Amino acid sequence: MQKIIPRVQDYPWGSTQWIPEFLGLPVTEGKPWAELWYGAHPKAPSLLEGKEVDLLQYLASDPENLLGSRVVRTFGPQLPFLLKLLAAVEPLSIQCHPSRPQAEEGYLRENQLGIPLDSVQRNYRDPNHKPEILLALHPCAALCGFRTPSSLREQFQRLISMVPPLKDFSPVLEEGNLAQFYRSFFSLPRHTLGSWIQACKSYLQEKISVSSPEDRWFCRLAERYPEDPGCFAPYYLNLVELSPGEGLFLEAGVLHAYLRGFGVELMANSDNVLRGGLTSKHMDVEELLRVVRFEPTTPKVIRPVRKRIDTRVGECWEEQYPVSVSEFSLSVLRTDGAGEGIPLPISGPEILLCGEGLWEVRRESASEGISLKRGEACFLDATVSRVFLTGKVGGSEPMDSSNPSLFRARIGVHG
Repeated sequence: MQKIIPRVQDYPWGSTQWIPEFLGLPVTEGKPWAELWYGAHPKAPSLLEGKEVDLLQYLASDPENLLGSRVVRTFGPQLPFLLKLLAAVEPLSIQCHPSRPQAEEGYLRENQLGIPLDSVQRNYRDPNHKPEILLALHPCAALCGFRTPSSLREQFQRLISMVPPLKDFSPVLEEGNLAQFYRSFFSLPRHTLGSWIQACKSYLQEKISVSSPEDRWFCRLAERYPEDPGCFAPYYLNLVELSPGEGLFLEAGVLHAYLRGFGVELMANSDNVLRGGLTSKHMDVEELLRVVRFEPTTPKVIRPVRKRIDTRVGECWEEQYPVSVSEFSLSVLRTDGAGEGIPLPISGPEILLCGEGLWEVRRESASEGISLKRGEACFLDATVSRVFLTGKVGGSEPMDSSNPSLFRARIGVHG
């Protein structure tokens, strides 16, 4: 059982405010804190407090014991999930992730072609899929999966009044041929797209008081990417708005983009991303077309299932966000502020991240445990069979008056 120190990622779309505030640190105007990584990803493994090794090195020293033979047999000698805080004040790129068979085939193909793993032209940096879930801490907005053909036609019928040449897409929209629509749209010259985007933006900005959320997001994207086909994504992808406590689960092949928000993200430990707009990074449109699921998608908004946990003092419950993947499972432990001696069985490697209050995590045989405040985390290896938790209200900030909460990331739990 080890306290771990997360690693900051300073992507330009990130907030300079939300993560530092969550950690109780001063807010400065320096580099953005886009993500905070808790895990053993080779790019930025968490450090072990008071040790000279990081979590990746620590696990590599004895994977059978620290990860457990079942995890090593199923996923290899690596922690199969990565836990993050994500703080986006600007939209991320439109992207999707491959299925495991697609990732295995693509990884082998690019290896045979001799494309270096660190090349910007590389699509597949590992042979794994990358399902993920985002749990909103603040209100979040995202694009997720294609609209139904009728919804898409309705949206584009509005746009035709602003840009008459868009009527050329009516036949494929009538057919419901999403793949042909997407390919045709991305085949347009950039200057053509730019003129269409400018025409729509000019029209909508005059009517902004009566515009829809889709229109407002279009205008915002058009400011940043004036010739990018992804500006039209709010009209062909589903716009999802998450309230705090709701989760969004993303499967392989689902085209998506996080637009804005602050939350906890848990994903399979993979770097495979195929981009489809709103980016200056490498885009392989042909490979994207092979991987994307061109079918109407109902966004998988996950609401928690609550289960009571017996305690010696106070009350405790666990809110589980059920998803059907084997690499990870996400839940939130909460107490009434007086929870003590909360028994928690452990069946494999886990990361516990403090969301609110003050927590102590103690092994069954230990007199003292690891203390966690908001944003701090500990790693429980597979030799730990049970811990006892204490969660109390604590801290001086107004947010700290909420019920204590502890995010729990572990191997997939079904049923």
